[in-house]
Amino acid sequence: MTFILSDRVRPIADWLLIEGNQLFDIDQLFAQLVDRVAKSGIPIGRVSLNLELLHPEVVGEGRVWVCGQTTGTHRLNRVDTDMGEYLNSPVHRVDETGEPYRVRLAEEETEMPLLARLKREGFHDYFIAPIQVQDKHRSAAMSFAAKYRPFTDQDIADLTHIVAAVSPILEARVVRNIARDLLATYLGAGAGDRVYAGQISRGDADNIFAAILFCDLRGFTSFTADNLSASVLERLNHWFDLAVDAVEAHGGEVLKFMGDGMLAIFPADMLNPREACGHALAAAATLHDAVTEWNEACPNGQTRIDYGLSLHLGHVAFGNIGGKRRLDFTVVGPAVNLASRLLEVAKVLDSHFVVSTAFAGCSGRAMRSVGVHPVRGLVHPEEIFVPC
Repeated sequence: MTFILSDRVRPIADWLLIEGNQLFDIDQLFAQLVDRVAKSGIPIGRVSLNLELLHPEVVGEGRVWVCGQTTGTHRLNRVDTDMGEYLNSPVHRVDETGEPYRVRLAEEETEMPLLARLKREGFHDYFIAPIQVQDKHRSAAMSFAAKYRPFTDQDIADLTHIVAAVSPILEARVVRNIARDLLATYLGAGAGDRVYAGQISRGDADNIFAAILFCDLRGFTSFTADNLSASVLERLNHWFDLAVDAVEAHGGEVLKFMGDGMLAIFPADMLNPREACGHALAAAATLHDAVTEWNEACPNGQTRIDYGLSLHLGHVAFGNIGGKRRLDFTVVGPAVNLASRLLEVAKVLDSHFVVSTAFAGCSGRAMRSVGVHPVRGLVHPEEIFVPC
């Protein structure tokens, strides 16, 4: 089948190919595309763009332009989102069928709440078309509502061609955003950015100076022996919610989960390590307060959280390690080993929180020595400190 672009669509298609293709921000691309469609003579009064995402917290996002109003954006969260409206919407219909859908609002009755509202607001016609994407696990659609008169057959043909022209450009941007979201989710924001920028060769690493944080749950082994897997996962998620939020609230980066344990870093300036230590101490305090609050309001049937945390400061190699085709982006080195082993010392001391000699000396905070203790794997014992 041969498609011939009309005189009013051809300039839009040319713009998408040359200039629009250089706009990497979806908001800018959407705004400038809608502006050109509105100026073309097609009687649009409302345009929406709906994109499905691959994100642990968000199902999808939408943008809505209404003539004379500021463009609105919204996101559908995976939790606490009423999917009933979506299931009775033209977007869901297009997602299911993969075909365009049109309702002549001035003439036809509809049970879809969105279309009924648009009809009450004086819109005459509605047309929605799927954005054609190669990844069939994802869906996207763009809709148009006519304000001043119904769409003509030529309007519908032109809108179909416009959606087809913008589809590959939008898909490229959605895929890019999905890739960055997934890398940040599974590797951490900083590590994800490094991988996305091309730091993917095995052994490719940077030597950095950082405050290192390890923390883990106590009593988790016995908990797993006495509870079903669903309860175990729920407990881990409660714990990691508190720990991750505390670290990220103070600029730290979570790099790895190991059973019930977590590794995070706070990159430090060699000339001012005190700042990184301050962030790490603030994260530890935030975590302590969050655990205390959670324990005080412990839900029925839940076991109170007990944990340990250690802090150290030193040089680490930050980069790729692993097999040829399965890599991990993390930190390694003697400083990481020491930070990890300090958790064992904290448990022996029955303390929630210990820091190394190096960390205590650079932190600028008052610390109290709790003695010199052997550390597994180290030749010499380490003097251990706790905050005053």
